[in-house]
Amino acid sequence: MTTLQEVRARFARDQGLPFADSLSELCILDALQEYGVKYRDRLFSPVTTIWGFLSQVLSEDHSCRDTVSRIIAHRAAAGLKVCSPNTASYCNARARLPTAVLRCLAKRTAQRLQDGLPEGWKWNGRNVYIADGSHVSMPDTAQNQASYPQPEVQRPGIGFPLARLTVLLSLATGACHDLAMAPYAGKGTGEKTLVRQLYDMLKPGDVVLADALFDDYFIAWELRQRGIELVARAQYERVDTQTVQSGPDGDVILWQRPNKPHGMKGEQYRTYPKTLRMRQVSVDARGKDNRVEIRSIKATMQMDVLRCKTPEMVRKEIWAHLLAYNLLRTVMAVAAAESGIEPRQVSFKGAKQAVTAFAPKIEAAPSEERAALIDALLRAIAYHRVGDRPGRWEPRARKRRPKPGVRLMQPRAEAKLPQNRSKYY
Repeated sequence: MTTLQEVRARFARDQGLPFADSLSELCILDALQEYGVKYRDRLFSPVTTIWGFLSQVLSEDHSCRDTVSRIIAHRAAAGLKVCSPNTASYCNARARLPTAVLRCLAKRTAQRLQDGLPEGWKWNGRNVYIADGSHVSMPDTAQNQASYPQPEVQRPGIGFPLARLTVLLSLATGACHDLAMAPYAGKGTGEKTLVRQLYDMLKPGDVVLADALFDDYFIAWELRQRGIELVARAQYERVDTQTVQSGPDGDVILWQRPNKPHGMKGEQYRTYPKTLRMRQVSVDARGKDNRVEIRSIKATMQMDVLRCKTPEMVRKEIWAHLLAYNLLRTVMAVAAAESGIEPRQVSFKGAKQAVTAFAPKIEAAPSEERAALIDALLRAIAYHRVGDRPGRWEPRARKRRPKPGVRLMQPRAEAKLPQNRSKYY
């Protein structure tokens, strides 16, 4: 087990980004070997490609040209032969990189961080994971539309392909431990279906924390069969529920099995017990201490609109985002530990800004000066805290008006025809 103190001790010896120890060349080579990846000795090796991919998802630009320019600058500064500014070689190298390798590295990074946690960061010594769902958009290509169709309510050629995501995040560190992905709509694409694909990541004794969507009798029983407890907000009044015990810590109830869901076979339905013993607790969600602050991976990592034009590359892009996200969470955990706080109190956006600002300086610094830069980086990260604004309420509306523009109401190929151009002048 690698403790946070051991990770911190190695930061100053890293060449490049301050989380290189959490994703060293040896870690990458081990994952490549596990999945039988063979490659030739070339400039864009899998190691260089992965680090380029990470710098791409962390940058504000997100373009391949910006990434290749950064690689050229790095090689020139190190006295190495520079590559062509053409992005073809880098793009081809990304295409050769198996998705399974990025997924493996992202999950291992999260698990190593979880294994090295101080016990005080856990809830009563137990690991708590947040189940949450969202969706992402991607370029409107025929391949993306075939795998992740746009919503049916939109006219063909007007909307964008959408994919639904469900993730498991550590409550203690915020790291993403696993992800399931499906088309936005259709049979078997709901968040409750996707969360079932993540069961194997959990271990007996873990706790799953979720919103009212996961207030589901069948999911609660499936998790309990694995020794895992579910905590979710009740979304409706229980029918025929019996209270068997009342106390200051809530009521112990017997939750009656609901009617058979549509699509579930009767044979499967009868495998669930007729009652489920649960604890029901009333909380005031208006208080700041009774809310779960889930930071938006999509917003800060700019993952809401993806850039890749094929489904396979879209999946790689998502896992590259999650790998970079987990590496940032590792740095945040070290900074929090040194300041005597928990990672939940540290601003993720502030940490990302600090790391991207310090990374070039750390890379260029002589080895004897790197430790001081790392110290300054960790202090800067710990300084930026999540805001404590009790009772604050803001309308979900923007005061500044967006710039006016004509909406594209035809497929782009049709809009470019001479007879349609006048609509968009």
